[in-house]
Amino acid sequence: MKKSILIVSSSLGMGGLEKTLINLCDNINYNKYTVDLYLFNEGKQLLPSLNKNVNLLDDSPYYSDVYNKPLGASLKNLLKKRQFSLFFYRIGHFIRIRFNKRKQTVHDFNMQKKAMLKIDKNYDIAIGFEEGTASYYVANCINAKVKSCWMHTDVKAINNNKKLDEQAFSKVDYICTVSQNSLKSLTELYPKYTDKFRLFTLPALYDYDKLFEIAKEPNVMDKTTVNILSIGRLVELKGFQLCVGALKKLLDDGYNVKWYVAGEGDYRGNLQNLIEKYNVKENFILLGNYDNPYSLINSATICVQPSMYEGFSLVVYEEKLFKKPVVVSNIEPFLEQITHLKNGVVVERNSLDIYKGVKSLLDDKILLEKLANTPNNKYFTKEEMIKEIEKTFTK
Repeated sequence: MKKSILIVSSSLGMGGLEKTLINLCDNINYNKYTVDLYLFNEGKQLLPSLNKNVNLLDDSPYYSDVYNKPLGASLKNLLKKRQFSLFFYRIGHFIRIRFNKRKQTVHDFNMQKKAMLKIDKNYDIAIGFEEGTASYYVANCINAKVKSCWMHTDVKAINNNKKLDEQAFSKVDYICTVSQNSLKSLTELYPKYTDKFRLFTLPALYDYDKLFEIAKEPNVMDKTTVNILSIGRLVELKGFQLCVGALKKLLDDGYNVKWYVAGEGDYRGNLQNLIEKYNVKENFILLGNYDNPYSLINSATICVQPSMYEGFSLVVYEEKLFKKPVVVSNIEPFLEQITHLKNGVVVERNSLDIYKGVKSLLDDKILLEKLANTPNNKYFTKEEMIKEIEKTFTK
């Protein structure tokens, strides 16, 4: 008799968490388990890559109305569906966002529960694959013999609601995370749940042969220049605004470089303004969400990731997989993977130091080759990782 698994996450967009979910689903033994997946939010660009053995549950009839549609359409639809409590919540939510009050409250989650899918099935295993709503939903709304929450980022940095976290953590059997830094933050904030904590390095689940094959595909990069690449959502915390000034200094020094950023987000307008200000429109290129980022990594000369915080950086893992020299900001999650001048360059998080870090590689080809060819700091094999994950499928 196969055991049943429910996985809950927000979406299958182009982010690192979503790629990790795809990889996990590819490594589940479907002779032993059946898998339902519930995605409660919009964004399904990676859906074609989802393992065909996974059963994707229907969307909620209300969630998009409350959280994704413009206010007018949202209110119209909710009234039509006679969802009066969600109607009034949507108005209040709109006002709070206008005043930049974004922290999730207990009331927010209670209303989210009303907007999300009602799942009556009893499962053997339920996984809230994302910090916040996905984990709260599994802890409070799903019937399962074994439950786990997965934390993919530094809980200190994202300012979660501690009351909701503790409520969820008290009801689940395992709290899984993907980096030593995230584990450290969890231990400091929630010491009474340390016996439930588990650490997994999920990139070990990659199908490396597949990645190397699709990385050979052509891309938009200029073959006549040095190509610098950064990947991630266009948000302030990723630090791409610092790269514009760094590029300007490199161009002023006479280097023939182009800097590409693959990703999309609300900070695009700010970046475009900086690009105009520094007059680097031809050399600092925003690609948006790029269907095959592996081809970009494969073609890049240097990769730069200047984040303010991360959980486990899947992008840096991928860049080192393709033997690229990386320049990263001096934060703990990067330091788990990169040792300064051993397999990458670690810099302070400002334009001048990013410029100096990139310049040091452009000026020293021997150092560039050495850092490119020195692999990521050691992680688990695929077989070891699956064995550890399956331990969280039983109490």
